Amino acid sequence: ILEEDFFLILVSVYLFITYSIFQVKAEILDMADNAFDDEYLECTDRMEIRYVPQLLKEEIASHQLLETVWENAKAKWEAQKTQLFLPMNFKDNHGIALTAYISQAQEQTPFYHMFNEAVKMAGQSREDYIYSFQFKAFHFYLTRALQLLRQPCEDTYKNVVYSTSQGTSFLFGGLNQARFGRFTLAYSAVPEAVNDQHSLLTINTCFGVSIEIFLDKENERIVLIPLNEVFHISQEEAGNSLILQSTNKTCSHYECAFLGGK
Repeated sequence: ILEEDFFLILVSVYLFITYSIFQVKAEILDMADNAFDDEYLECTDRMEIRYVPQLLKEEIASHQLLETVWENAKAKWEAQKTQLFLPMNFKDNHGIALTAYISQAQEQTPFYHMFNEAVKMAGQSREDYIYSFQFKAFHFYLTRALQLLRQPCEDTYKNVVYSTSQGTSFLFGGLNQARFGRFTLAYSAVPEAVNDQHSLLTINTCFGVSIEIFLDKENERIVLIPLNEVFHISQEEAGNSLILQSTNKTCSHYECAFLGGK
């Protein structure tokens, strides 16, 4: 092979790899019908007492990354929990799951992406959830943490928060409603990295929970929004920005799926 040809091949490979890494992945904002969205409202105590503690042990034992994330978050939680004012029913595992998720989300770690991808698809069927979803206990504790920490809508809705996502698109028509389909961080400060390839999401949430105290960042409001909050979507006249206004409702296709519910 000629030296010139070899050089061209190397350049081609480099460009392909670069494109693959940096290409923008468009996101569709819709009702995320395949997401696993159980709220456990009819089985909270049964799950909390009889099933989830054992589930957590089994899932940690079979998933090395989950074990590492959980143990790191547990150490952080033990160090800070005495400084926090928490609801009466808020238990250590709720705090550990919340601490784990928000720290992983802020750093966009492999676990963060793995968990969200799993949640995004685990609701295709109950069988997918039962046999393929590896984060049942983590999902339960994170969901319950947000439920227990939630404040009245009139307190949270008025404080606008922002998020960005890559090339998000929304098909307008009908009720113009959507869910995130994943647990989503949003901030009181408008993100700086907004450009033609990123959509700015301006959000009024009723179910999002302020979690800055868990991060020692009380100078900035940070909100974690549950995956099943339903928003009305509208579009700003200029640019690719979307406005998400909470309907003060959640939408869940599953209820106590672990116990046989649907």
